[in-house]
Amino acid sequence: MRMYAEPGATHFSSASHHYTSRKEYLMNKRYKRILVPLDGSELAELALVDALSLAELSEADVTLLRIIPPMDEVIIAGEHTIVLDEQRELKQEQAEEYLSSVCQRKECRNLNMQTHPIDLIVMATHGRSGLSRWFMGSVADKVIHGANQPVLLVRAYSNDE
Repeated sequence: MRMYAEPGATHFSSASHHYTSRKEYLMNKRYKRILVPLDGSELAELALVDALSLAELSEADVTLLRIIPPMDEVIIAGEHTIVLDEQRELKQEQAEEYLSSVCQRKECRNLNMQTHPIDLIVMATHGRSGLSRWFMGSVADKVIHGANQPVLLVRAYSNDE
């Protein structure tokens, strides 16, 4: 659904509805596909609670994403190339096992492990600041600036905070 507003107008429109205010538009917004990127940490998985609640309200599908870090680009000949391919396959299997275990632990239904378009990203933010953020960067910041879809950040707290 695309929203547009004409300059000076007080009506917001989508393909099939007209709304009198942005608040009304947002209250009626229904997401169809929600993406939850996971980094393997329990803190990142906390975003699933909000994502699944939102998905239930919107009757949306939830897709989990686990990024497999790229292998170092090295030109290797002979039997070493096979080892590199095996490592890549192993990382893929580990990512799939991780996503399956998250689904089982969180008792998720309607989770999808396939590629398709999404219209909302829900992710946890670790809330790093200062030197920690400078050294590690901010994944959330990169996602916000790189995504074409809305991003909902969930502040993740560990038990020791």
